[in-house]
Amino acid sequence: MYNVLLVDDEVYAIEALLKGIDWPKLEFSGIYYAYDADDAMDIIRAHDIDVMLCDIEMPDMNGLELADWVKERYPSIVTVFLTAHADFSYAQQAVRLGSFEYLLKPVDKEQLQKTMLKVLDRLEELKRAEQFDETFNTYVKLWEKQKPLLTERFWQDIFAQRLIPTPDNLKQAQSSYNVAIDPNTTILPILLSVELWSKEFNVRDEEIMEYALRNAAKELFLHSVSGDVVQDRNGIHFVLIYMTEGKRVGKNELRKMCQAYIEACARLFYCSLSCYVGRPVAIGEIIPSYHALLDLEANNIANMKVVQFQEEQVAAQAQRPASPAFIDWTDWAVLFELGKKDELFGRMDALLVRLQEQTITSETIGALYHSVLHMVYHVSHKKGWSVKDFIGSKKMLDEASATRSIAQFKMWASRVIAAGIDYMNNNKSDNSALIEKIKQYVQTNFKVVTREDIASHVHLNSAYLSRFFKKETGHTLTDYIIQAKITQIKIMLTESNLKISDICESMGYDNFSHFGKMFKSKVGIHPQEYRKRYQNIGK
Repeated sequence: MYNVLLVDDEVYAIEALLKGIDWPKLEFSGIYYAYDADDAMDIIRAHDIDVMLCDIEMPDMNGLELADWVKERYPSIVTVFLTAHADFSYAQQAVRLGSFEYLLKPVDKEQLQKTMLKVLDRLEELKRAEQFDETFNTYVKLWEKQKPLLTERFWQDIFAQRLIPTPDNLKQAQSSYNVAIDPNTTILPILLSVELWSKEFNVRDEEIMEYALRNAAKELFLHSVSGDVVQDRNGIHFVLIYMTEGKRVGKNELRKMCQAYIEACARLFYCSLSCYVGRPVAIGEIIPSYHALLDLEANNIANMKVVQFQEEQVAAQAQRPASPAFIDWTDWAVLFELGKKDELFGRMDALLVRLQEQTITSETIGALYHSVLHMVYHVSHKKGWSVKDFIGSKKMLDEASATRSIAQFKMWASRVIAAGIDYMNNNKSDNSALIEKIKQYVQTNFKVVTREDIASHVHLNSAYLSRFFKKETGHTLTDYIIQAKITQIKIMLTESNLKISDICESMGYDNFSHFGKMFKSKVGIHPQEYRKRYQNIGK
């Protein structure tokens, strides 16, 4: 006989599960239930639980977090997830990677019955395995659970350059990270850029949806090749395809997979997303490729739901005159970002002296112009600043004037570099001006404000904007917009006699019912009750 634990914060849902199955007939002698994760953990500590049916959406600790806690401490418990989100239908296989099964609420009795019969078979398998070698089996499962986390940490440390991927370092990393990547393996990176959620999600819901997005990416991109889907320390998602011998993916196939993934995200996850595809590189060359994809994303301000290949952008840039081969523009960018104005000017003077000793063409000056401009854009996007604010008026970007002669170029480059460094010195470790600009835009555009409008207003890529705002404020941009609207609605309810339907419309809500539910979810009471309770206070 086995014990089952039912976890759901809704009383009627627990009652439906209790009555939906003849549990004793299925050999379940102990049927326990809890209305939150804390009670569930107490029951698990006190009783030998074999199966847990757990709702995902619960207050405080959600079902996914509870399942993680269970797997870490009681790996033999079989978990079945329940959720009311039909939006996750495409991700059933993905979420199932972390559980035995995934069921949509309200749960069909027949489906639940079939699932529990499968669970019984699974319990029998576990019992036989436990009898064979209980200790070994437990540690294998724990290792399997930790392996994806260690793999993600491995890539996070590489992207953050805490781990330099030399052959010796990779050899040492095999034991500490539990990874075994050949230094000669060719890796194809793909950046998955979440641009827009078309539904209002709080932080927890976004994290759950992003969890599903990553697992759906595994299903789509890695079904026939090896690789990993990871999240860097800034919350950016990457697909890393390991292109071993005989397992290479062609460009047309990659484009089709990216387009299919973008369409699936739009259809099933209410998500607008773009894919930025890098070039296949050895692991030792992954850092430049990583930054090149970040630049691709940051520079794409105008288009959404696109597939961009790094090599196509390189080919487009190749139409421009090439920079002199002996110039290390990466080194120049580092000096620029560090504010080393005198050293940078010295490098430029020495470069121009060498060039004047050669035959200089207009193409050479044009190449210099575009290289300096790329350096400026790279640093400004990296810091989350608008290029317009960074170097001033559009006249600063006048190519025709800047490339008329070596003297004109020197004058132009000196002004641009000085303006950029001065701006950085005046805004060191202080992004409050940009945050304030974003907040002011939201405050003056309540009715029609969108993330794309804000991104256009501050001249940033929308996905980059969201990450920047959350990093600086600790809140998602969507949550801030909703909270700003709520604050304004409270003022209008208590300080005006406008009809609530008019307030609803003025805040950009077309559906009065949705407006009321949204307000209650954030404030705790309906708008009518809020007005009745607080309108005359202080008068």
